[in-house]
Amino acid sequence: MVIIFLQEITNRARYIFEYLFEEILKVPVVLTSDPRVFKSSEHPKINYSLLPLDCPLKMYPYPILFQHTVVQQDMEPVVFGDEIFFFRSSDDSFLPFDPFAASFYLVSRYEEYLMREFDKHCRYPVHHSILYGNHLLHKPVVNQWAQLVAKKIGEQYPGFEYRKPHFDFLSTIDIDNAWAYKNKTLWRTTGAFVKGLLTGNWQKNKERWQVLQGKKDDPYDSYDFIDGLYHEKRELLQFFVLLSKTSQYDRNVSPKNRQLRQLVKELGSRYTIGIHPSYRSTKKTEELDEEIALLREISGKEVIDSRQHFLRLVLPQTYRNLIKAGIKNDYTLGYANEVGFRAGTATPFLFYDLKKDVVTKLRVHPFQMMDIALKNHLKLDPAKALEVIRQLMQEVRNHGGTFISLWHNESLGDQGEWAGWRDVFEKM
Repeated sequence: MVIIFLQEITNRARYIFEYLFEEILKVPVVLTSDPRVFKSSEHPKINYSLLPLDCPLKMYPYPILFQHTVVQQDMEPVVFGDEIFFFRSSDDSFLPFDPFAASFYLVSRYEEYLMREFDKHCRYPVHHSILYGNHLLHKPVVNQWAQLVAKKIGEQYPGFEYRKPHFDFLSTIDIDNAWAYKNKTLWRTTGAFVKGLLTGNWQKNKERWQVLQGKKDDPYDSYDFIDGLYHEKRELLQFFVLLSKTSQYDRNVSPKNRQLRQLVKELGSRYTIGIHPSYRSTKKTEELDEEIALLREISGKEVIDSRQHFLRLVLPQTYRNLIKAGIKNDYTLGYANEVGFRAGTATPFLFYDLKKDVVTKLRVHPFQMMDIALKNHLKLDPAKALEVIRQLMQEVRNHGGTFISLWHNESLGDQGEWAGWRDVFEKM
């Protein structure tokens, strides 16, 4: 156990101390504002206050954990050794930066509440991230800082025990469009043929015709391959399915389609399956409820997991909508055009609603890489992409957490523009 002295115990302080110690380090933590309780304790102690208490581990607190509004913070980098940190502490603190305040800033996604410029899909731009700007996006710095704090405690309290970095793994697959050509309505198929004729895309029309005649596999139909890899380790794979009305950015097969319903039912019988809330549902919350109800009906299971289509995430409203809809785990947090640790951590965490200044019961599972980011935005070939994945996985091994990847069924079809990427998935 670790005991922390604070002059004021706020929701923010309790949240981040419990996250760092109990969820990452697996060490019980007690917060107290009573100096007598603190002094009499025989457990490892940290004085996180301005009071001159007799304690070998003192940390001058940066004020963010004791504020109750969202305001601009001093983000001047703090250089210590060969590393960059944030939120300067004092000369007599056991570290030259405040790891608790800095961790809260990142995990709460504080900077995203201050953003007023989003991309065309209402997403937070990676180039505004403090981690991206300081070349720290590819490191789970919060996990690293937790281990650093634990090391400092161990130096003063030799009997102190905590969990060393622990590696977990999860592959996730979004089904935006279950098939490229099969099981579409006559209207959509005819329209696609006409579009191919008008644009001169004879090859695509030829492929579509071959698939519809059963002479060629549908390029998005990678489900047997996926199941062949994971059928003995099903806990390491999860699907998210788009079940929406058709719109500009929601183009899946109709949820009324018998073949799609059968596919969803089969996948749900073997793997954890979650909802992929549609592009429209970000603003039309009644459609979010309808899509969740559809997945519940088809799969016969409760729906508690989600990932936003197009990774549309606006804080805090998107998460509030998911909580209201009964979602307990969300897997949206990551970047569409970059790889790395958006919240600076590889360990899932409870969403902290900064506007209400309270912790919620929604658990956020951040992912580190997406297939489309690797190929389309970073312009990597399969060999270079695999090396990037190896590096990210090694960072999680070094500092602890869960390596979560995001793929699509079409990227694993091993055809066309995605030829060679199935091998990356398999080696990963």
